[in-house]
Amino acid sequence: MTEARTAIYLAGHGSKSKPRFIELQYQRILRYREAFLHQCEAVHQPPVVFIDLRLPRYGMGSYDLDEVPEFKALHQAVQQHKFEIVYVDLDEPSPAFTPDYESAFVRSLLEAAGAAVLNAFVDDRDAFERELFERCGANARPHEVTDGSDFVTFFPSSASDIVTSALSREIERSKDAELSAVLHRIDDLKKLRPYAGGGTPFVEPRLSADWQRSSSS
Repeated sequence: MTEARTAIYLAGHGSKSKPRFIELQYQRILRYREAFLHQCEAVHQPPVVFIDLRLPRYGMGSYDLDEVPEFKALHQAVQQHKFEIVYVDLDEPSPAFTPDYESAFVRSLLEAAGAAVLNAFVDDRDAFERELFERCGANARPHEVTDGSDFVTFFPSSASDIVTSALSREIERSKDAELSAVLHRIDDLKKLRPYAGGGTPFVEPRLSADWQRSSSS
């Protein structure tokens, strides 16, 4: 089966204190897409990427597409039947939670224009969940795969730098011998190279190890 003409749409969103980074979205979409294609036994075709730095501010359903020019171009391309599938990794919260940004228009406009929207964030069609169970066993817990765990999975060296910076004072002052295990972990993360030799990380190794242990206990 040949994969339909596809696009990836990336857009900065989330709160300022807890943003959903575009690069993280991209890696999560690639992983989801691999799982989706594997489940469908489809042939790979490189998707076209559209990027907006920020979704429009929340306006109770009001938005201006001029604020998201790449989405506007994507929407027009879908209307012209250039793309049949659009992959996203968007948190689509209920308006009741008064999010910091508008997101519902992405799915609604693209679907109305004729594209299938596949959102890695909510695991549309359960493609990632099925792949997770296939790779990691029946005891895998999909809810434990979060933005936080994925940041460690895809960017371990950056995760090490963040932990070191966040705990620098505590690390410097501590005399606790047990801290050595924490320091070793931080150092190990710094040295990890998950993409070496064409590697493609899937989930955090510690998660899969925990699931394997729970299956044998």
